[in-house]
Amino acid sequence: MTTTMAKRAPAARRAVVVPAALAALLAAPGARADWKFTPTLDLRETYTDNVALSRDEIAKSRLVTELTPGFTLLNRGPRLKLSANYQLHYYAFDDDGVEGVRHAQSQLRAGAKATLIDDLLFLDTDGAIGQQPVSAFGPQANGNGYATANRANVKTWRVSPYLLHRFGSSATAAVRYTHDSVDAGRIGFGDSSSDVLSMNLNSGRSFRRVGWGLQYSHQRVDDSIAPESSIKMVSANARYRVGEDFNLTASAGYDEYDYQSEGEATKGRFWQGGIEWTPSSRTSLVAGAGKRYYGNTYNLQALHRSRRSVWSINYSDSVTTTRSQLLLPATIDTASMLDRLFTAQIPDPLARAQAVEAYIRATGLPASLADSINYFSNRFILQKQLQASVAFNTARTTLILSAFDSRREGLSLIQTDSLLTGPASARLNDDTTQRGASALWNMRLTSRSGINASWTNARVLSRATGLSSKNAALRLAVTRQFSPKVRGAFEARRVSGTTTDQVASYRENAVTASLSLQF
Repeated sequence: MTTTMAKRAPAARRAVVVPAALAALLAAPGARADWKFTPTLDLRETYTDNVALSRDEIAKSRLVTELTPGFTLLNRGPRLKLSANYQLHYYAFDDDGVEGVRHAQSQLRAGAKATLIDDLLFLDTDGAIGQQPVSAFGPQANGNGYATANRANVKTWRVSPYLLHRFGSSATAAVRYTHDSVDAGRIGFGDSSSDVLSMNLNSGRSFRRVGWGLQYSHQRVDDSIAPESSIKMVSANARYRVGEDFNLTASAGYDEYDYQSEGEATKGRFWQGGIEWTPSSRTSLVAGAGKRYYGNTYNLQALHRSRRSVWSINYSDSVTTTRSQLLLPATIDTASMLDRLFTAQIPDPLARAQAVEAYIRATGLPASLADSINYFSNRFILQKQLQASVAFNTARTTLILSAFDSRREGLSLIQTDSLLTGPASARLNDDTTQRGASALWNMRLTSRSGINASWTNARVLSRATGLSSKNAALRLAVTRQFSPKVRGAFEARRVSGTTTDQVASYRENAVTASLSLQF
């Protein structure tokens, strides 16, 4: 117990420092402006023929009443930029005898960027609470927030103070410390915290033809289940300007991952070469190829924007973990796509962000598009992922299409997942492939009403065991803006897939009527 308390004490002290620093910042005269607090209340009535997303033969129908108070908090002051969105969902059922459902859950997404000392000391912090899938081989959340099948409540937070100094136009140096925490409250998945020290030195505007940079980082991860691990990285990079819109890039360095493996390498030198091409403000291409300790490595980021469309394709491979993905979600963000789509019509970034938020709220579009499932694992993972998306916008319609192809291979010892998957499924997550696609369509019937349709389909395959799972969802909704602060919607959905034990299928058909209010 003494050891456990000793480990928790530093984290507790950090948790006290962060609110104290923010409180001091808020007391400063420059931080007392531009606050916007908006309370919200959602009322939703749902009839579902499978309330717990159970297999077909034991499915139970229920009438579900949902009450969701919440708020958004925004600040765009000169020293503090903060955004927070919180919702508390209450669920009531016409028959409380059903199993596999919850009666309440919280959702939070918050972040802040603060200037503590001008041109020197800064602070970034964020936190989140939300539901996450435990396994890729089970029911996924598709509008059913009250079912407990294959879900866990995850809480994450992070605080990151950093020093930034500019050496005129010659170079910029930064030193950053980050402490973060992930708590899933799930048997078999370890609660964890990490400390990261990173430093970098990059060339400034004086180096127009040849740019350069030096980077160093050291991360230590404490986990309640997996052994303590660390990650070290040192690298150097260079950029050679060939023309006004074309650069050649190169990087080299050394990775060192301290995790237990079956004998494969966990560290080594790396190198990469690539290009950066920006023929216009609407088109960009970044591509590279090289070697890391785990083999060949590639990256691609391509973006093209016209007046009515945005095209995007991305590929990356990296060593990662479930906890890292929970702290840095890798979803294709709907707001980001719409932000790019509205750039031509609304040049001002702040006004555009407000327009995107209002558009998503009015149309009822989801926050993210189809993406691979970040299933629970205590292991280090090699992830190779390709994502593509395109968005079209006309005077009355918006269409967003996306697709992904992701492969995850376990690198560290499989034994760290024994409590999570069970002995019979120990190799389930050893080598998985996920492929999927989605389509979102909105049509504005009038200035106050519209129709939304969405479709998602994904397939997961365990290459190690041969087991596979499919999940699909089809949703159709009609929305109506009764006043600037009151919106109503009627939605029908059908979801289907495989249960967590992969021995049976499930289906849900549901209809929902909702009313959303802002005060």
